[in-house]
Amino acid sequence: MSNRQNETAVIIPFIPNSDFYFQRGIKAFQKNDVARAKKYLLRAVTLSKSEEEKVFALCQLAICHQHVGEFNQSIEILNDLIEKDGDIFPEAYYFQSNNYAYIDELETALELVSLYLELEPDGDFFEEAEDLKDVIEIEMKNF
Repeated sequence: MSNRQNETAVIIPFIPNSDFYFQRGIKAFQKNDVARAKKYLLRAVTLSKSEEEKVFALCQLAICHQHVGEFNQSIEILNDLIEKDGDIFPEAYYFQSNNYAYIDELETALELVSLYLELEPDGDFFEEAEDLKDVIEIEMKNF
């Protein structure tokens, strides 16, 4: 009898969770593999144990759609998110403002970016939002 037959295998249980797939999605996005990023982020949404996890994954999914020009899909995701959980993640207003700016719905974009700036005066995207607001206002004056 060989020594291998007497050895016992150690099985390490691994149950992927929302955070696992979220991190995978972010890495895929950073490598510009948006299709894979969307797949992982959708999986993260389905495995979310809290509303906050779900909101973050959905927001990143919307950003993936935005990145490849799928503005209507991004708008749909963010509209649902804002309607249900806008108070959890005000940055969704900023991301949504970008969508509307890209499709030349400047009044809606301006309303949303202004709302973000009001809700998050110290937010992560405050400077970008101020810049976006300035650009939108310039564009609106030119039309």
